[in-house]
Amino acid sequence: MPKHAVTSVLLDTDIGTDVDDAVALALLLASPELNLRAVTTVSGDVNLRARIAKKLLTLGGRADIPVFAGCPEPRRANRNFFWLGHEGKGIVTDSDHLSIEPSDAVDALAANDAEIVAIGPLTNVAAAVERTPDRTRQLTLMGGSVGISDDATAPLIEYNLGSDAEASVAALSAGLPTTIVPLDVTWQVRLRDTDLARLRRSRSALVQTLCDAMEIWWPVHRELFAGKRTYGADVVCFLHDPLALSVLIDPSFVTLTPMCLVPEIVDGVFGLRRSDDGIEFQVATKVDAAAFVEFEVERLMQLA
Repeated sequence: MPKHAVTSVLLDTDIGTDVDDAVALALLLASPELNLRAVTTVSGDVNLRARIAKKLLTLGGRADIPVFAGCPEPRRANRNFFWLGHEGKGIVTDSDHLSIEPSDAVDALAANDAEIVAIGPLTNVAAAVERTPDRTRQLTLMGGSVGISDDATAPLIEYNLGSDAEASVAALSAGLPTTIVPLDVTWQVRLRDTDLARLRRSRSALVQTLCDAMEIWWPVHRELFAGKRTYGADVVCFLHDPLALSVLIDPSFVTLTPMCLVPEIVDGVFGLRRSDDGIEFQVATKVDAAAFVEFEVERLMQLA
């Protein structure tokens, strides 16, 4: 008998830009509570993103997990996905022979009843739900903002749900039982240089590659938000996406609160408006950031 109930999941991700997607994937591989059935990629060069995911899976000893490339563009032409040019550096090279599935990510999501963990724009998810609207599935996602942060440095607009607002409205209005881990709480969870130093002691090729990717990403992040955000000099990455994944591993790191929200687009901007007439979601409203960071580092240090 297994020690823990095991949840089967599909990971839908824009892996390769912010390093937290890669950290989330590694956490998933380090967590016996979860059974990863497949990875699907979204946004921009989805084939490169798929190769990045496959390389990390291979380094983690799980090359058997299929990876599917999905939707490269948002639903409306006037919206844009991030592509910053560093994607794949320190992880994948042209000489890597990596097997990506020939079928489409939307087909893979639509055909599977496993819980979907979405840590990127919801373009693939919305298309899959529309393709098979009667299929039962759960959705856990990192995205959105619900106005509960008292941190003046926190962004007012969240990228994952805002970058394809039309897809976000479609996916969140489809009636799926959904848990939202918003930017309000993920903004509080940060890896620091002392954590990176601990991870550098790992003998895992996957963990060492993650450390390389963090060191490549963080200067890009600082330049991208220069003059707009203030962080401690010791921060090396945010753990937005890993925190969303943790809800399925150990929900005690966050406080989940039922909240009625209306997914909507106002003046072209996606938002989650609180309303008694809204859809009820489970929303992470508080986080024990220190405990989760320690958990993340300890789990990664267990990787071979």
